[in-house]
Amino acid sequence: MKSDSTDESGRRQIGSVLKAVDIVHAIKRQRGATLQELDDELEFTKSTIHTYLATLIETGIVEQESDGTYQLGYWFVPLSNYTRNNTDLYRVGRDEVDSLADRTRHFAHLVVESQGRQIVLYEAMGEDSVTDEYHLRMRETPRRLYNSAAGKAILASLREQRREELLEEMEEDTASGANIDVASLRERLETIRDRGYAINDGEEIRGTRSIGAPIRRDAGEIVGAVSITSPKTRLQNEQFTDEIPELVMETANIIEVKLETE
Repeated sequence: MKSDSTDESGRRQIGSVLKAVDIVHAIKRQRGATLQELDDELEFTKSTIHTYLATLIETGIVEQESDGTYQLGYWFVPLSNYTRNNTDLYRVGRDEVDSLADRTRHFAHLVVESQGRQIVLYEAMGEDSVTDEYHLRMRETPRRLYNSAAGKAILASLREQRREELLEEMEEDTASGANIDVASLRERLETIRDRGYAINDGEEIRGTRSIGAPIRRDAGEIVGAVSITSPKTRLQNEQFTDEIPELVMETANIIEVKLETE
């Protein structure tokens, strides 16, 4: 059972809040869970879980269905919309991502980094876009930055200290069984910094290609990335090596300029 503690930076953490967050994440991972299923996954007692669920239901964060399954509540919708709508990057980048999707005919994404994970802030479908489970997972599940072109573009452009912290976390993932070649990734990140964009050539989903470019503020701070994703058969030869990378970098640059005038 979690109790009050401190994190690695010495900041105090409230154990009860951490428990509530653990329950919310467990419900999301299981795409809805019964009390027994939550008890099987979490380290708290069943009575503790039940008490927290009652509180979360009262606040609208969790709802209980007629069959006893707990789901995340609709209150997350206005909360997430508020977060997105109050983000400068979303407000100035949305129209440019729409334009990129129209010009390339591919799926375009606006991505941010939070706690070492990539989160899709906005996306638009081009005429040749393919809707599938991959894009749904991108929206629902924050992933490590090495998983996509946009994520690698962000990772490559972060300040060195922050980048090394995240790479060390990836090395720990590797030690626990994750298939990450961190040494090779470091070399690719250097290439990305040199040319200004990142690619993903079927590394995560076979048969897909992605191109991503970082978005910076004038002081060099990385605030996100823009990318496109397409079936490999629709992104070939010079389109993949020259034309689309130029459009993606151009879009990132336009968003940067608009951020400075926001």
